[in-house]
Amino acid sequence: MRAGLLLRQSAAAPAASGVGIIAAGRANATISSTEKYTYSSDSIASGTSLSASLAAKAGAGNTTVGIHAAGSTSLAYTAYSSATEKYTYTGDAVSAGTSLGTAKNSLSGTGDASVGIFGAGTTGSNSNTTDKYTYSTDTRAAGTNLGTARIRLAAAGTSAVGLFGGGFVSAVSALTDKYTYSSDTRAAGTALTTARQFLAAAGDATVGIFAGGATDASGSSRSSACNKYTYSSDTLSAGTALGTARWQLVGTGNPDYGIFAGGLVAGAPQSIVDKYTYSSDTRALTTSLNTARGASSASSSTPGHL
Repeated sequence: MRAGLLLRQSAAAPAASGVGIIAAGRANATISSTEKYTYSSDSIASGTSLSASLAAKAGAGNTTVGIHAAGSTSLAYTAYSSATEKYTYTGDAVSAGTSLGTAKNSLSGTGDASVGIFGAGTTGSNSNTTDKYTYSTDTRAAGTNLGTARIRLAAAGTSAVGLFGGGFVSAVSALTDKYTYSSDTRAAGTALTTARQFLAAAGDATVGIFAGGATDASGSSRSSACNKYTYSSDTLSAGTALGTARWQLVGTGNPDYGIFAGGLVAGAPQSIVDKYTYSSDTRALTTSLNTARGASSASSSTPGHL
């Protein structure tokens, strides 16, 4: 999610306008509905549904469109899709995008104003492959592989680099990969403080917040922890915890704050939304989703890092 480099605004500055789209996921079954979070009013409204009911998707985009990619029709995540759907914010229009190179689920996405990088996930086996999606032409090409094949990771970044963090290899992981868009190169980043899977990420041009998730294989040990990754120094510090420990949540936001939405607690989908203000490292409960859901994808019309 990106568009041009926006400097972090002060706490006194007016909130950036725009909307976040929380798409598809799982309730009692996989769902296709979307919810539109308006940042300026902290309000939720129904968006346009995607054409397919899929969970364990990934999202990325710029100020014009969000690309919602891949996923599973199975609540056990044993089905795989390569399909993408394009959500155009003006007009709330949904159309088919160009398919990824491989059908998968439990991947993650981030990008700059021109391209989205969709990385890792499972094809039935853990994957480290990436797909590079060019928004202006709806074309897809293979990107550079991540360092470790894994699933259930999260991603954030700046207008120059994407940061893929956490996930599950043969156990929960704290690994991060730093993906430079201009050169399609990948390097190891600094490991997260807390290893976990099915976490979420959001951020601005300076920091990424990696939040929630599960610290075990089954999801019974859920976390509310937030790790704050400073891109310029590749350093980590503790952020302010979410209000409710949960996994399979999703993150998006604008240059002022991140929205961490939905998730699962003991198998039950959640409608909780936490609002994380980057400048003050404060967290507050905000407007709930209309539909309790987990394993959704998200994009933003005012990406925090652009």
